[in-house]
Amino acid sequence: MRHFNRFALATLLLSFQWTAWAVDPAPANAATEATNKEAAVTAKKPAWDVKAVPATKQWVSDRLEVPLRSCPGDRCKVVKIVKPGFETTLIGVTNDGWALVTSGNTKGYLPKRYLQTTPVASQQLEGVQRQSLETMRAHEALKTEMDALKNRAENAETEVASLRKENYELKQELDYVKTLSTQTLIVNEDNRRLKTEIEALRQRNDILEQEASDVEGKNQRAWVMVGAGILFMGWLIGRFARAPRRRGWNEI
Repeated sequence: MRHFNRFALATLLLSFQWTAWAVDPAPANAATEATNKEAAVTAKKPAWDVKAVPATKQWVSDRLEVPLRSCPGDRCKVVKIVKPGFETTLIGVTNDGWALVTSGNTKGYLPKRYLQTTPVASQQLEGVQRQSLETMRAHEALKTEMDALKNRAENAETEVASLRKENYELKQELDYVKTLSTQTLIVNEDNRRLKTEIEALRQRNDILEQEASDVEGKNQRAWVMVGAGILFMGWLIGRFARAPRRRGWNEI
């Protein structure tokens, strides 16, 4: 029964609306045409006017987080919530105080009053702290390098002292070698002189040996002749000594 009443009420309302359209359709058509024209004009005319400006670096204020919107208006869609100190590039502004900014591939609008031309204090502090930390690290690195250079200098001094000592020893050894060389030259000269003298003595000895051999040969020949003379004399003596004795015995 309740569903039937609703259906009846809807049918009645439709009949009234149809009657009104049938009685005077012109006003309805005129209103539709006016709405269509207004929509066409609105479509042709931009919803907001953005003035291009030279691209400059801008940072979001450090007071609060700001929504980045798709159009310049508080009811526009939020593209991203940017944190304080967020770095952007300003490329346009509107007459009602909105700024068109980009950051990487992100592009959107936010109130220009939330932008500033310098990094926020926290970022500046972080930069100072980072620079101080880098300075301390550089200082530590330089200190380490200086200690290493000191150690290298000490090692170099020790090595230089050792080289000086070694050089002195080598110099002493060189002087000794020079002395030995000089003595060796003198000895070599003496050896050459002695060799010459020895060679002369050998030649003299050969001559003496030859002379001795000749003398020995002569002596041998002399002894042979002496022996032969003695034998001959003995034979003669024996010969003459035997003859008288034979006569005596024969005579006896």
